[in-house]
Amino acid sequence: MVSIADLDNRIVGRIVNVACYGATGSSARLSTQAQLVGMASVSRTWHELVRPHLQSILIIECQPTPDAPQPSNKNAKRRAAWKSPVINGNSSSKKSSGTCIWQTNAELVHLLQQHANGVSVPVSRLRVQSFDTAPDFTGFVAAMDHARLERCRLDTVTSLVVMEFIGASTAVSTAVSTAVSTAVSTAVSTAVSTLDSNTGNSALLAAECIAKHAPNVRSMVCAPWNVSAAFRQLASPLSLAYLKQLHMLTIPLATPLLSDSQTASNLTTLHIHAHILAASGPGIVPAQQLQVLRVHDAPAFFSWEAFASTGDSDQLEFASLTALGIDFASDNVVTTADFYSSINRTKSSVHVTMGRDRRRVVFPKLHSLSVSKVPYTYAEAWRMFIGAPVRRLAVAGPYAHVRYVDTRLLRTLDSLDVHTVGAEKSSHGRFTSFVKMLLGEDSNVTCAWLRHSEAFPLSVPETVRWSQLTELCLAAYVPALALLLLVGQLPSLHRLVVQRIAGDACEEEIDGKMCAPWGNITAPAVPVSTSVRELQMHMGGGPTARIPTLQAMCYVLLCLPGVRRLAVKQVYCDYVRDFIQSSAQSHPALANIELVHHVFIAAKSPMFVLD
Repeated sequence: MVSIADLDNRIVGRIVNVACYGATGSSARLSTQAQLVGMASVSRTWHELVRPHLQSILIIECQPTPDAPQPSNKNAKRRAAWKSPVINGNSSSKKSSGTCIWQTNAELVHLLQQHANGVSVPVSRLRVQSFDTAPDFTGFVAAMDHARLERCRLDTVTSLVVMEFIGASTAVSTAVSTAVSTAVSTAVSTAVSTLDSNTGNSALLAAECIAKHAPNVRSMVCAPWNVSAAFRQLASPLSLAYLKQLHMLTIPLATPLLSDSQTASNLTTLHIHAHILAASGPGIVPAQQLQVLRVHDAPAFFSWEAFASTGDSDQLEFASLTALGIDFASDNVVTTADFYSSINRTKSSVHVTMGRDRRRVVFPKLHSLSVSKVPYTYAEAWRMFIGAPVRRLAVAGPYAHVRYVDTRLLRTLDSLDVHTVGAEKSSHGRFTSFVKMLLGEDSNVTCAWLRHSEAFPLSVPETVRWSQLTELCLAAYVPALALLLLVGQLPSLHRLVVQRIAGDACEEEIDGKMCAPWGNITAPAVPVSTSVRELQMHMGGGPTARIPTLQAMCYVLLCLPGVRRLAVKQVYCDYVRDFIQSSAQSHPALANIELVHHVFIAAKSPMFVLD
């Protein structure tokens, strides 16, 4: 029997990476430090991989007091019940009041550094986190001072991480989305007014303490994006204190980035709400050095002005931007008439863009583009990206809006993720014609997700021009014959995921070849495809799904003899396994199939994620 201490270094590395760096409610909390210390004692290899993590991260965690309100959701209750006692080396501020106390792992960090045998790892990351309650920063300064008394040098900290896992985040997100639809000044004041004066003052004192003792912070990040108002109040003064030196800022702010003396001249990665960006004024974040940008809760005609320097006249160039995400606040219909009305200019003197700007906005290095809740019902909004070397595109919104995506973008793409919803009755069934049009366009796409929320049957063009496609996920209603017609025209397809395969009673060609429960299924004389190696099939109806649908899955298997790995839901495994075993003699290719539960090769969007 192999001991855990003898595992391959790569396997150990992956285990440690998940346990130490995973941003989840269990692996990230302060109480898990005890488990990590135990991991370090397994062997020398484990020790060498775990110790740098334990030494390099100073955690200051908000934990609820016994009389604080209990978590309202089941997950939070389980987390609260799971918590182990604070390990030796953690301390709390006894002066804390309100709904939480602040605890740190400072003594543990110092102890590990004392026994580092001359290989001491400096503290490089400060993590401020809360799990079961919205934070009250009373007592935070005392916890920070205790950390310094434990000889934890904070001048080596370069990264500030905010983590919060509570149900209140959803409410905050909704409040911010609503605020965007009002005037900018009202939106900002609304965000700030969510805090009472005591919480606001304590957050400001906490920010001043961090800025004073950790002056070299270069990145400010959070998980998840929509943290509570208290954490936004903490982040706002810190973003100004570090403005000139920040390289990464992905924490929501409560107030605009306003500075008379400096700009975010070193910022390369920015996630920001549109109303905060608009209130920050022109040129606060110069476009030239930005590499990753995500604008949240954007109105249809948000302004690019915050990225324009004084010298920008006819053109605004994002010279280094490689990834752009725009999440609109609403997918309400926007027409070209609305656009021209919003800028109050004639058609001959303006560039039609996403957002609003009188300059021509260009992206010479843009590789990844993500747009959600698309509001525009005109193709001109997408023309600002024509000419950019976009390789990965993710777009989501009502079919009636998404269908205006300029198909010229397909020519440069490697990956495509299209997710549409049928918001209006008039769009019923049109998704299938949209996909049919896409598949008929010349494209070099190698990985594609085509998703739709309604049960419209997918149809396929006579000639599919996606000859380079190697991976395809169809999350739409797909009759088996239509699926096979499509797969037969994809010579390079290696992995196929079908999330709603269907066997219709009207598909006489299949039904005539089957007898319940699977009967004598006749495979075609010529295989539909031999290139597909990995197949994952889902279907609607759960365990009560009709037998014809299960039969359709089996028929698809016979048409794709190259499949070596098959994943289906657990409730269908017995049916499919029995079919494979009973048919292996007449169809030898079935004997080579590895049948697994679908979660082991879960369908996950290949798109670049900006979060």
